[in-house]
Amino acid sequence: MSDVGPRRTDTRKTVEIVYGEPEAQLRSNMRLAMRNAKFETIIELDRTDKVRAFLGSRSPDLVILDGGLKGGAVSGLISDVRHGRLGRNPFIPFIVTLWSPTAELVHETANSGVDDMLVKPVSPQRLVDRIGVLTDNRKPFIVTADYIGPDRRKDPDRGSEIPKFDVPNSLKAKIEGERVESARFDSMISAALKKIDGLRLKRNAFQLCFLTELALPMLQSRRGAQNDVLETLQAIDKVGRDTAARLADSRYAHLGGVCRNLIDVAGRLLDDPEDPLDKDVELLKPLSDAILAGLNPSADAAEMAGEIDAALENYKKRQMTRGGR
Repeated sequence: MSDVGPRRTDTRKTVEIVYGEPEAQLRSNMRLAMRNAKFETIIELDRTDKVRAFLGSRSPDLVILDGGLKGGAVSGLISDVRHGRLGRNPFIPFIVTLWSPTAELVHETANSGVDDMLVKPVSPQRLVDRIGVLTDNRKPFIVTADYIGPDRRKDPDRGSEIPKFDVPNSLKAKIEGERVESARFDSMISAALKKIDGLRLKRNAFQLCFLTELALPMLQSRRGAQNDVLETLQAIDKVGRDTAARLADSRYAHLGGVCRNLIDVAGRLLDDPEDPLDKDVELLKPLSDAILAGLNPSADAAEMAGEIDAALENYKKRQMTRGGR
């Protein structure tokens, strides 16, 4: 039976855990079990909005949430933390417990950036075991155009061009007996965030080219009013805005004008997708290509184009498979 480590039980009392559970009896049972396991600082909350308010002002070492908490979607809360929209530490470990793990709920929760999901009822020892995994073997993070969180891919070779990296983990530091100084930990978070911004910019640039290649045939054939091209143009606008915001304080700030031009073009195409101006359709590709090249100055253009083509082929195959079911 695994554990956080019998030689480190005296250090568990320094760990701060937020426990979000709607049932008072379950909160009481878990509080007792966790304290028996030497975890003494447990903040009990019964609604998602209360958890959100807490995380807005403090950064615990671990958050354990019931997936059915009232007061807002748990997946939305985790996503906001991961993307830096809530709290000061986007790398807090999250465990979500689920009574009814439907495929849709599991997919939604996984995409939020959660570290672990457990099906209820969950024994206290199993929870302690999972804390041990997050202490000793937490999965590295990956960054894509729409995801920041632990690498949850079942096939480690799939999408291997996406780099993985370790993130600050105060849970691990405290259990291992390290002194977690606020200023030093904040500095570690800032360094990791800069890395994320750099990775996100590169993934965004790739995504903008992918979306452009997806939209162009539909725009050129004047099928712009269909839902698929509207959704693609909206995605270009969304990714473009995220890219522009990240460019502002980066060493690639000179690409801001190109990115704003792309956003303007996407906006005009969305205003009149049934009869788009030829010049706007023609501008999409050179603008997205310029952003990709500018953010990857040392990369081989043909190799990047090949990656985009492969992504398009995989996307089309998935669409055909879904359509054939």
